[in-house]
Amino acid sequence: MVSLILGLAACDAAGPGFSGAEKVIREQDGARFTLRRRGDLVEAIRTNPEVLPRFRSVAPKAGIAAQRWTGCRAAWVMGDPAMMVIGMDCAGRTPPKMPKRRHTMYCELFAGAGHSFEMDCHKT
Repeated sequence: MVSLILGLAACDAAGPGFSGAEKVIREQDGARFTLRRRGDLVEAIRTNPEVLPRFRSVAPKAGIAAQRWTGCRAAWVMGDPAMMVIGMDCAGRTPPKMPKRRHTMYCELFAGAGHSFEMDCHKT
């Protein structure tokens, strides 16, 4: 079980729309990301193991890593703690609009008593 989790944590296969894009590895504040760029969008996949990461703490690190790599400003970040898409504001162009998602569920996993876990999910 542990080896499966560690194996998945290190997976950096390209997401939809980023297959074939050049990839670079960048670290920011202890987090490691595989970054791929298509136009003004950057895909960031966190590849370092982290216990119960939260989007609020991982997203700024991904945005800064993307900014340092591209030289553009990160306008928005969406996704989850493992895989994010970042809209970049490059060379005075208007950043791409954040994609609208229908029926998106956001879940947080919390450690419970002993070896149990609890999930808190919200529809967005």
